[in-house]
Amino acid sequence: MASVFFPSLADAEVVEVELLKLDGNFRSLRLMVDSGFTGTNSLVLPDSAVDLVRAALPATHTSGALQGLKDRGWVICRIAGLSFQTTLIAIITDTTSLSLPPQVDGLVGLTFLRQFASWGGQRTANGWQFSLSD
Repeated sequence: MASVFFPSLADAEVVEVELLKLDGNFRSLRLMVDSGFTGTNSLVLPDSAVDLVRAALPATHTSGALQGLKDRGWVICRIAGLSFQTTLIAIITDTTSLSLPPQVDGLVGLTFLRQFASWGGQRTANGWQFSLSD
């Protein structure tokens, strides 16, 4: 089982994902872990990620940290260091209302996390880190 580790922020756990652009290149995004974000959508991405959408899906009504009708689409996501690449449903929206930490682009939810054999935070000699294992 392979594992990857991401340094935790002072107030959040984050993962780095690579999303396939339509031109075949990948864009790396840092996303905050939100295990309370549930449902069929795996990611919340900023409006600037619209170029990552492979196919649009019907908009959906959201409640919680995001509210209202939100655009969605299929995106291809991979994690460097793991044999993980899959197509996921992402909400594409204005993320400024989420009050994300600096340099954090969006969210990963429980639907995303459940695709891994294990995930979670752990304390190390250098502070906290978040891990994903396949």
